[in-house]
Amino acid sequence: MRFSIDVGSELDLKLYQAVLLYKNDHGNRYMATVHGVVQQNGDGSPVLGAGQLLSTASLRELARQLGTGCPVEFLPDHIVARTPDLLAWWTPAAVRPMFFRDGSELEGISGKRLPHPALLFVVRSNVLYVRALFASRKPRPDSKLAAAPYWNIDSNGAVCAGTMRVPKSLTVTSIAAWQQAFFQSEFTHPGGGGRLTKRRGGTTALWRCLAGKQRFPISTLIGQEPLDQYLKKLEAGRR
Repeated sequence: MRFSIDVGSELDLKLYQAVLLYKNDHGNRYMATVHGVVQQNGDGSPVLGAGQLLSTASLRELARQLGTGCPVEFLPDHIVARTPDLLAWWTPAAVRPMFFRDGSELEGISGKRLPHPALLFVVRSNVLYVRALFASRKPRPDSKLAAAPYWNIDSNGAVCAGTMRVPKSLTVTSIAAWQQAFFQSEFTHPGGGGRLTKRRGGTTALWRCLAGKQRFPISTLIGQEPLDQYLKKLEAGRR
């Protein structure tokens, strides 16, 4: 086969292995086999040899060859969970400045320092998700999360990128950049798809009343599912 790369050159690649995926009629059992190429037919099509079950070691070797293996990282205390496709961490409650779009209902408090609850941040597939925490401490797997009562966030916690300068990497060292992208971006509009706070008037009324305050009112948070269920849902690609 021919494979073009974006630097304008071409590479001649030849098929040397194939991975075949199987599932049952109910879609709840899966199997994969690896096959070598033993020969080619007269028309150039490959003939696959006998298959072997795909093992964890084979997957690791495939990831290494494709350059997608995970480097060794030392995880600080604020890391909550880490997989090759997902990174989750938390931040304690704090007073931070917020920025709202000129002409919006909250432009009058744009740039002011406002109290924030403890937060859970999750990045998966280059999308940032945010949930609020009821306590300002590292959450456990069974800790109940809350909707993050911010503009630009949907009911599942996904952040609308808007003016965010999204980091290109998903590593422990990129955490500060992801947080900065969220807090220093311009909040432009209330999120849709569900209620994010118990405060009458929604998130707009909530942030307006917090100007000049030092502590976020935890009583306004709306409870959601436990941490482990939320992360499993995101890891499975469900929203």
